[in-house]
Amino acid sequence: MRKISMLVLGTILILFALPILLLIAASFVQGDLMAALQANDGEILFTLSRWREVFADEDMMLRFQNSLKITGYSLLFQIPVGLLGGLFLARSHGKGAKILLVLMLLMLLLPFQSIMVPVFRFSKWARLYDTHLAVILLQVFAPLGPLVVWLLIRQVPQEQWEAALIDCSSQTKIFFRAILPQLIPGLAVLVLLCFAESWNLIEQPLILLHEASLLPASMALNDMKGSAANYAGAVMYSLPILILYVFAGAVFYRTKNEVF
Repeated sequence: MRKISMLVLGTILILFALPILLLIAASFVQGDLMAALQANDGEILFTLSRWREVFADEDMMLRFQNSLKITGYSLLFQIPVGLLGGLFLARSHGKGAKILLVLMLLMLLLPFQSIMVPVFRFSKWARLYDTHLAVILLQVFAPLGPLVVWLLIRQVPQEQWEAALIDCSSQTKIFFRAILPQLIPGLAVLVLLCFAESWNLIEQPLILLHEASLLPASMALNDMKGSAANYAGAVMYSLPILILYVFAGAVFYRTKNEVF
């Protein structure tokens, strides 16, 4: 029974990995890879020309720099804001905290299109329009971080907080010294989710960034349609998330085994 389960799981994993594997293979060949795989007399040749074309495209490299800037600064502030916001939601028992929790849940469920117009007008009023800061602030104060941290803290037994209160009366110190190490596996997943969300932004840059030189790489792949380098560009765009996924998975399992 176990062998059958492993076989089914392995088949599912291969099916999920097949598109990215074909994409990587297509980025290193010249010719119609799909025609060659279907035995339709397609000729393919191993080459690095597509990757050279991507790195030679100054506009594409600028877009990748913009993506790294937006994602890096968003994560730098989004995770601390999420930690403090989640701690407040989990340890505050007043009506204000409950109302804030409900509002954040609603904000998480609302599509961005429903708040697109007020966000656009506010960015104009605050003179943030056509700057990366407008997009970064939206990510920093997104409800995802505080809500995930709130859910993680709720899994910690109340007895641990009460025991820690014997040595320290500060909720913040107790959190960072006794509770935070237990949350690292979940925080690794949170970092991955926040990174993927910031890296794959479409709607926010579309309405907040007018200058083409400020747009991220997520909005540049469609411009490469028909180019010989589109496969290499897509692989290059996917690599950061794949690498972070492997790293976050390693941190998750290693830390989970050490803590629990």
